[in-house]
Amino acid sequence: MQGTLRILLLLHATQDDTESVLNLLNKAKINHVKPSVETMARILVAYIRNKNVDAAINMYTSIQVAHPSYTLDCNKVLDLCTLLVEKGRRQEAVKTLKEYIHLDVTRTIDFKQIKENCGNLLTAAATTCDYKLTKQLLDTLLSAGLVRPENYIVVPLLQCKLNSGDIPGAVEVAKVIYKTYKLLPKRMEMLLLLLHHYKELSMKITLPSSVKCGDEQSDTANGLLEQMFSLIVHQYGSLQAQHDLMFACLETGCPDVARNVLQNLDEEVDVHQLTKMCKLYSKMEREDALLHLLSASRGNSVINRQIIFCSLLDIYNAQNDGKKGLSLWTLMQEENVSPSDPFLSSLATLLRTNNIMIPFKVQ
Repeated sequence: MQGTLRILLLLHATQDDTESVLNLLNKAKINHVKPSVETMARILVAYIRNKNVDAAINMYTSIQVAHPSYTLDCNKVLDLCTLLVEKGRRQEAVKTLKEYIHLDVTRTIDFKQIKENCGNLLTAAATTCDYKLTKQLLDTLLSAGLVRPENYIVVPLLQCKLNSGDIPGAVEVAKVIYKTYKLLPKRMEMLLLLLHHYKELSMKITLPSSVKCGDEQSDTANGLLEQMFSLIVHQYGSLQAQHDLMFACLETGCPDVARNVLQNLDEEVDVHQLTKMCKLYSKMEREDALLHLLSASRGNSVINRQIIFCSLLDIYNAQNDGKKGLSLWTLMQEENVSPSDPFLSSLATLLRTNNIMIPFKVQ
């Protein structure tokens, strides 16, 4: 009887047939048959997956009433709270989480397994753009020891402001996160966002003052950029902060600012990091970023610009764009950059494929 009841209950719950589940439970009660708590827990999971919040809450309450000594797995409760947030029942989610934590269940929890569930809950909260809710849930999880501060866990605080388009608020939250947890999530995304913001407002983008003098930041026309740059300096050091800013400028179409950063770095340019980014831009077919790097690095004796040209050629090969490949070779002639034999061989193949005359000899 129990086995048949369990199968039928789970079948109807999976199909989100709440009425049939209730009818079966009522019939079982009349016949003095009590479904196991494990069966009820699996029904709860089915309701959560089906986004049936009312049925899920009712089943959760039934488990608590019928089996008061039974403690549900933490991941199931976290998923239930996530569903409550998604359905707009925010304070009910907070209340449910806090009541569960008060059961002192942390000793039976696999923290590695629930990390994703905690992240899902916080991400759902961030989607509402309700910073207070997101912070309340994060503080609850942290105080209970369910999670530890790391980028994956704290980033919903920042995402909450980004989702609402509150750029100054996002910078303030980044400062709070750094001060509280010594973490700096989405630093490149923040730089890109700020540079786009300034360009949309037609504001002149200048180097942060600390790039030149290392002094404390002051609120200027680029105050938000100054503040974000300062956080990166404190977390990763001045050199990495300048490299981050340079790449952000390349990706947002600010080659003049990128050139100034390169000039300031001088021989401290991280060639390995630059090469790595060139390969990444090539893989992502970010032709614009590589062209901006060509412009920003013109006349720079530290950077091997052959890498940039080769990365661009890789893009044109992937796109089978012989005309751009030929224009790249022409640019190299104009800038007195001698192409390598492998470069010429690869370009010749591209030109031949596109029936374009090869203007150089291939060895």
